[in-house]
Amino acid sequence: MTKQERAARKQASVESAARIAAHHAETQAVVTSGRCPVCGAGLRRNLALTGWWQCEQFGSDGFRKNSALPACGWQGFTA
Repeated sequence: MTKQERAARKQASVESAARIAAHHAETQAVVTSGRCPVCGAGLRRNLALTGWWQCEQFGSDGFRKNSALPACGWQGFTA
């Protein structure tokens, strides 16, 4: 691997880390508000993975908080 390739990989890694940190910060702001940014429903923590949050209306019938309301696809991770 050349010096240029190594530098390019390092730069890509730094940029990726910045994008991930920005996403985590956005998700944390949504979690702090307690409301889904898409449909306004509440949020729930998915215990399968640490930091995974979903809209209460995420999922198929029987898994949403209120199956009479439409499904929502919002989910995100916090750090």
